[in-house]
Amino acid sequence: MVYADESNPDLVEGFTKNTFTAMIEGVKEEAISENLIDDATFEKGVSDLYKTAGTGGVFCYTFFSATGIKK
Repeated sequence: MVYADESNPDLVEGFTKNTFTAMIEGVKEEAISENLIDDATFEKGVSDLYKTAGTGGVFCYTFFSATGIKK
């Protein structure tokens, strides 16, 4: 799990902004071209992600692993 708030600015910058939000921004064109989301909604989501990196913002992400079995 990653928890980042203003008490850990290196984690906010390194993970929230430069890893997670950058990853999301990197799929914008494909997500829009595949009609998964419209441009305005995508931009609102990215804007909201950046707000988590601002004063009073909190970003929390849980990584998990799973194995699927087809019967």
